[in-house]
Amino acid sequence: MRARYIVGEIITGLWRNIAMVISVVIVTAVSLTFVGTGLLMQKQIMDMKDTLVEQSQVTIYLCSPHSTSASCAGGAATDAQIASVQEALEGDVLSPYIASTDQRSQQEALAIYQEQFAGEGFVSNFTAEDMPVSFHITLKNADDSAAVVEFFRGRDGVDEVTDLLSAFAPFIDVLNQSTLFALGLAVLMLIAALLLVATTIRMSVANRRREIAIMRLVGASNLFIRLPFLLEGAVAAIIGGVIASGMLWMGLHYIVQGWLAPTLGEQLITVGVADLVWAAPVLIALGAVLSIASSVVSLNRYLKV
Repeated sequence: MRARYIVGEIITGLWRNIAMVISVVIVTAVSLTFVGTGLLMQKQIMDMKDTLVEQSQVTIYLCSPHSTSASCAGGAATDAQIASVQEALEGDVLSPYIASTDQRSQQEALAIYQEQFAGEGFVSNFTAEDMPVSFHITLKNADDSAAVVEFFRGRDGVDEVTDLLSAFAPFIDVLNQSTLFALGLAVLMLIAALLLVATTIRMSVANRRREIAIMRLVGASNLFIRLPFLLEGAVAAIIGGVIASGMLWMGLHYIVQGWLAPTLGEQLITVGVADLVWAAPVLIALGAVLSIASSVVSLNRYLKV
């Protein structure tokens, strides 16, 4: 009987303030979407850093016939220059930093180039002699990449030295800034949602003064009187959380997995729809908890039992 009464009161309260409830649902959904976006972006950043650190790769590209850097003034790298780089990689100076090295020949570089640009007409214009010899270095510690890069940069026969982690640093910075922006908007929207919940509770209390007075007279407990109001805000927030989860699913499915992952590579883009298994419950629970907290504060102010 009590459960039926409470459910009835919740439905009645939501219907009486339907406009405010819809506003709460919309604002909560938008704010939790930003929260979820921030959480998923932060997970992506951490996964990406872990992947890049695990690879810890520095690549040395030796001069090719088409290189224009000052260290390639003599044209393509000679056998002596290639041997010099290999000797340095195997020497005692760099051995504390290097876990392994892999030399890629011109023929191997051409095969990779042809695979990457398969179907393009210009591919047939290049031969193995046009490709650079390269060394791919896996470091013991990613923090040592700068030292290795500087060791080979500007060396005769070396065209370019790239650091995988540094190459992706601008992209990671963009993700970090976007995360802060999304979370900042989420905080503002959550504040707006909590204020709307408080306003909705105040209106519900005002609309049900008569019922509240009767319940007081018949000896209803404090919790019994307050519970419908608490659950009204929680229900609206939970609906908002479900909608936010749906919006995140669409973004992950169509944008991240449908476009971003194929473009940048699934090895780097690790977040996906599967992450909603933990993200959706977190968002729904967060919305419900914040809504109940706002309702408690509002009831303490407007409902004297």
